[in-house]
Amino acid sequence: MTEHRDFGRSSRSEVRAQERADALHAPAVAVPGQKGRRSKVTTAAAQPKKRVVRLKRKGGPVELEFQPIENGMDYLLSVTRHLADKPTARDLKYAVLHLHSAVEVLLKARLMQEHWALVFEKPESATRGDFEKAEFKSCGVVDLLRRLEHIANLDLGYRGRLEQHISKLVKWRNALQHFGLTTPAPAVERTAVNILDFLLEFVQNYLRPVLDRAGQATLDEEMAAVSDGLGEIRKLVTYRWNRLRPSLAGLLDKTVTCGMCDQAALVVDGRDRACRFCQFRGESGEDAAVLYAEFVLNRPPFDGGDVEPVVDECPDCSSAALVQGARMASGRITGYLCFQCGLDFDEWAICVRCDVPMLMVDKNDICESCIARNAEQAGRGS
Repeated sequence: MTEHRDFGRSSRSEVRAQERADALHAPAVAVPGQKGRRSKVTTAAAQPKKRVVRLKRKGGPVELEFQPIENGMDYLLSVTRHLADKPTARDLKYAVLHLHSAVEVLLKARLMQEHWALVFEKPESATRGDFEKAEFKSCGVVDLLRRLEHIANLDLGYRGRLEQHISKLVKWRNALQHFGLTTPAPAVERTAVNILDFLLEFVQNYLRPVLDRAGQATLDEEMAAVSDGLGEIRKLVTYRWNRLRPSLAGLLDKTVTCGMCDQAALVVDGRDRACRFCQFRGESGEDAAVLYAEFVLNRPPFDGGDVEPVVDECPDCSSAALVQGARMASGRITGYLCFQCGLDFDEWAICVRCDVPMLMVDKNDICESCIARNAEQAGRGS
């Protein structure tokens, strides 16, 4: 197993090319559950300054004191360490769990500055006693985002995409807690980069100003350590893309964004459905279609209520993998794209020659049968 390196603020040697090449071709990692264990070698020089957990004594039992902001930052540092180098199944599991915890804790810390009752699932039923005893059901992470925008009037930036990234994180976390999860390491890394970028800016703009000078100094050290770790994860993502880009150059009109890793690296041509970036491969094209609708288009796959669903049955292969309005890496927006067989057409139409229902491609209003018949007649005439 590859040794695990902790992040620090000291200078680091260049990433070994062979390690990165191996990581690029690594298969999806199942979480939880792994065979074997990996030793983690660290040095004192490479260690960032650790958060000290204070144990308070008041003449009675020992009490653990870990305030919300420092608790959230500790989770963030854990995420960067678990995603270092080649993460194991256990690393991925705790990266997902701790990233979710960091988001929840830090967003709640800011929302409580507006009013402590806002972190209750139902603020109208909040009592101070329940809050102080922590005996209440709190609101979910997506609701925290919405309350910060609508009640605290915070401009969180690129809200649509951020909500999609966090919704994916929540889905992964819930799967880990209740069922188990299989997720490719690059998908976790890419999602973590997006969310860590947001959280560092969030902490800087909305949490740091409320701390005293000593608290700000400590927080700055922790933010520097997390930023160093984030930089290393981003280097791995960039390295993978540099290796991948030439192979996709001629496939831009067949490539869409992968709903698992949010990278434009999923080639939909009816043959290989694996994402070239994260290597995610669903059981069928239906899995890829649902992920694309949910996390790229931010639309309901099937039963959308007031919003029209975007996944339908393909008229060619009969799979529930036909997506309306997919955007190709070339910039072209398709009318319909089947993630199972690769069928790509603009819209449903009626042939102007034979009045037969057809799939219109490139705005051609004549069906393939009529085109073939015309070609045959022209050949006979010549």
